[in-house]
Amino acid sequence: MRVTLDVEGVNLEKLLSRAQAEGIVLLGARRTGARRMRVSIAPDKRPTLEALCEKSGWGLREVRVDGGLRAARVIARRPMLPVSLALCVLLVWLSSQMILSVRIEHAQEHVAEVRRFLAQEGVHPGRFKRAFSTDDLRVKLALHVPGLAFASLRYAGSTLVVDCRPSVLGEQWKTPGSELDVVAAQPGIITHIFASSGTPQVVPGQAVHRGQVLIRGEERTQQGGVRPVQAEGEVHARVFAKGEAKVKLTQTRSVETGRVRTQVTLRTPWYKRILRRAEPFESSEQSSEDQFIVGLYLPLWREKTTYAETEVFVEKRNRGDAASIAQGAAEKLAKKDCPYDALILDKFVDYSMIDDEFLYAVVVLEYEASIEGRMK
Repeated sequence: MRVTLDVEGVNLEKLLSRAQAEGIVLLGARRTGARRMRVSIAPDKRPTLEALCEKSGWGLREVRVDGGLRAARVIARRPMLPVSLALCVLLVWLSSQMILSVRIEHAQEHVAEVRRFLAQEGVHPGRFKRAFSTDDLRVKLALHVPGLAFASLRYAGSTLVVDCRPSVLGEQWKTPGSELDVVAAQPGIITHIFASSGTPQVVPGQAVHRGQVLIRGEERTQQGGVRPVQAEGEVHARVFAKGEAKVKLTQTRSVETGRVRTQVTLRTPWYKRILRRAEPFESSEQSSEDQFIVGLYLPLWREKTTYAETEVFVEKRNRGDAASIAQGAAEKLAKKDCPYDALILDKFVDYSMIDDEFLYAVVVLEYEASIEGRMK
């Protein structure tokens, strides 16, 4: 820690030698004026320097102090500040270890039963988190409230969140293929399955087709029977999007020959007259130019049409360029069938020829998506 001081007076060079004699180390000593010098010293040497300056008639003024010394001065002026900070840290730590509120979600008509269960278990604001096991509470809650198909307990900061999923009976649950089941909305290869209610029927790595049952709408009871429930869950799979495109292996190129014909027409909004007629070539490029002659109140302008003769050549397209163009077009079509935020995991490309006139490209994009749906 250092203190920066300004010393004012005459013969300031003597200050350095006298300070050295007194054992005072002056750092960064430099002139800042005709009668002023700026120095830095250790805080414990400041009283000695002040006595030396007073004895020699030099003035001493504090410029700045380092952050550590400034903090020490603040603490010295406010002795209760460290205690207050320590108390705040302790309160923050205690609040992070305690349950300050309980939030019950999606319990619907079972919310009163869930509250009674939590009260019986002593779960309420003010209790320490380590006094409970969320896994044990989850198992006990599922047994205590039969109307719940699934319940999870988690902490969101100092809030205990009890997320419930009530069991829902189907109106025609005895009918095969009813809406109780979760089925595949599109074909794919399963990567992840989580059933909050119901019984999973597939495993990761299994290929499924559209309409296949993923989560069956039934669960085992404690007595060994089966009860119908509304199947709920998330199923992710690697799915595919396909795009096809073809490109001609020939391309046409036109070259101007230099021959030009120009037609001039005088035009108004109500009348036109050809001043100089010109017929287009068998193969030509056309361009037009308008030249206004009169102003706004009497619009009259001259239209100049130019026909430039061209020759058309048919050339074979480079197969590499054709393949690149066809692949790009096919990939663009495939991406239209993907969600806008889909992360492409892999890409497969295949090429084929059609009568030596077209190059045909097929692009298959692989991405991961949710495929759960309901039987209609």
